[in-house]
Amino acid sequence: MFDWNDVRFFLALQRTGKLLGAARQLGTTHATVARHIAGLERVLGRPLFIQQTDGYALTAAGRELLPLAEALENTASQMLDCGGQDHAEVSGVVRLGAPEGLGGLFLARHMPALMAKYPGLEIDLVAVPRFVSIISREVDIAISLERPQANLVVTRKLTDYRLGLYATPAYLAAHPPIREREDLNGHAILAYVDDLLFTRELMYHHGLCRNPRMPLRSTSVVAQREAALADGGIAVLPYYMTCDEPRLRQLLPELRIVRSYWISARSNIRRTLRYRVVWDYVVELCQRMQWLLLQQPTQQNESIDAR
Repeated sequence: MFDWNDVRFFLALQRTGKLLGAARQLGTTHATVARHIAGLERVLGRPLFIQQTDGYALTAAGRELLPLAEALENTASQMLDCGGQDHAEVSGVVRLGAPEGLGGLFLARHMPALMAKYPGLEIDLVAVPRFVSIISREVDIAISLERPQANLVVTRKLTDYRLGLYATPAYLAAHPPIREREDLNGHAILAYVDDLLFTRELMYHHGLCRNPRMPLRSTSVVAQREAALADGGIAVLPYYMTCDEPRLRQLLPELRIVRSYWISARSNIRRTLRYRVVWDYVVELCQRMQWLLLQQPTQQNESIDAR
């Protein structure tokens, strides 16, 4: 006989990839998870998972079941929503994907406030230097540097943000002074690895001066920040990654580098309460923190467009 609880366990194992991870998510034991998965496989007459060295992966039958299981989950959430949920009933896991800097050094600081308001809510914050896909279900909600073009996706512009040039006083004292853009020639610019860039929106280093010298490159903006803090050169960083770091000094504050973040989710997910709560919180947070995301320049702006 079909049991809705089996579907909950199926989704938890699919999202975590491990019996222990699914058990922690559902507040039970790994043996209970395995028992529910086995029960669902008996009812359907086909194996849904294959065990690999790094965890459990869906079989072809499991991939067929996944969208149906998610539709059942969405329907259940909407039924509860119609019944009038309070804060305690906003529960479950939401996987939120974001670029590394925004996720690790901005969103992570503000997620605990949301979780305190909704104790049953759990957030998987995927903060990585690459695109994360909502279409392939890597995440439920994605923040990206480019507007997604996929169908069946709801998207809105989240916010603009400003970047600047930063270095330590020790680095600046040991190198020629920088009074204008062309003075950057010969200085060490901490940059991205061009052929590993996941978006052209990050290709702004070549537009800083005629002959940029980039002796240290990294796919990680956090690594670039750490290299700058170690007196390794000049990094192009979002203001929100530097405003509380007294060891970094902003150079040429009249230069204005502005990029945008976009937030997106599958259209059916937006109708589910816990996803909507997280979506609305992130949107409101970015609106409220505009002073941090968009540092107001003190001098007349000069735009840099290296695309």
